[in-house]
Amino acid sequence: MKTKITSLVTAGILGTSLASQAVVALIDDDFSSSTAVVDTRFNKGDIDTDTWRAASDLWTVSGGALTNAATAGGSTHLINSVSSTDTSLTQVTLSFDYSVGAGTTLYFYSTLFTGEAATSMAARTSKTDGTFWANDFSNQWGSAPFKGFEGPEYNLTGGSTTSSNTANAVTSFVGGTSGTFSQTYDISGFGGGDFSIADVSNVLAVFTVNAGAVGDGAISIDNFNMTAVPEPSSAALLGLGGFALILRRRK
Repeated sequence: MKTKITSLVTAGILGTSLASQAVVALIDDDFSSSTAVVDTRFNKGDIDTDTWRAASDLWTVSGGALTNAATAGGSTHLINSVSSTDTSLTQVTLSFDYSVGAGTTLYFYSTLFTGEAATSMAARTSKTDGTFWANDFSNQWGSAPFKGFEGPEYNLTGGSTTSSNTANAVTSFVGGTSGTFSQTYDISGFGGGDFSIADVSNVLAVFTVNAGAVGDGAISIDNFNMTAVPEPSSAALLGLGGFALILRRRK
């Protein structure tokens, strides 16, 4: 009996280990080493630099957090490459800590790109009032020098074509609130279906601010994390596979 229980425990551990190996980090930033740089453009060479591009010096990385004085509107952008070929990763988890002062609204946008960045990409980061220049990242609408990515791109929430409207934000937070945001998004239906992280070339994260007239609502963001994960049923099957393998070897 003891040997059987040991085998079951080992199988469970192996299954959990195998499932955890399927997770792919898209963005993982605790703001201990990343930076925020003032630049009115996001160029192709800025990808994978762990540098948040912002149109003004209101966005800074200090004290282990991404902060904004919120005395005016503005956005900050980060783009990372995605190289996974795992078609079982059909969900994206997103989490970060936030604090938004009174009189300010914080918006977060995220786009999944499916093609390579155009050589002339120089998307603008200077839009205000909680919006951002989404069309500059789209090859469909962009024109030199504002061309974006060669393939279709999808808003993380819903898979729609992105726009600069705040209604397309993944989430938003009004002034006087703080906490941890955590959510999982199903991307399997994007682009007509059968979509996974294997179809994604790059991921964009954007924070924007709509500051009030007084502008007294300073913002702090920390422990930003985006990962690609399999749907729960896939993870469970992976664990069962490890369990069955050990039972078979035991026999």
